[in-house]
Amino acid sequence: MKIIVDNDTTPRDQRKLCDTLSKECHIPAEGVSGLSSDDEHYKEDRRAQIAEILTLEDIVVTGDFELAQDLLPEALAVVSPEGIVITPANINTLLYERYLREKNPPKALSREAAARRHHDEIDRFTTILLDLIAPLDTTYYE
Repeated sequence: MKIIVDNDTTPRDQRKLCDTLSKECHIPAEGVSGLSSDDEHYKEDRRAQIAEILTLEDIVVTGDFELAQDLLPEALAVVSPEGIVITPANINTLLYERYLREKNPPKALSREAAARRHHDEIDRFTTILLDLIAPLDTTYYE
């Protein structure tokens, strides 16, 4: 088992959390990015990069719902940075909600509401990752 993080769509706090959990639970974590380190304008295919290293025992963290839809049959779980486990049952709803947000963007939240929402998302994300990892790692709770 390993945690594969899509660095292009995952916020810094969630990436740090994945690194921390991987170290504490002794599970490897790999970051995948579409930008090449050689040339910032050259884009690599993230789907191909993830497909090379993905097994049925891996957890993928991505905010790209099209990528998540492609990876669903090949991964143990696909999780969004907001703390939503993406499944075949909810992927169409998530894609449709994203389409509606693009057509009618929501109003900006106040600074306090945005901070509260951010902390709620991190708490959900942490809980989901621990629930996915915990059955395999009993040493985390000792």
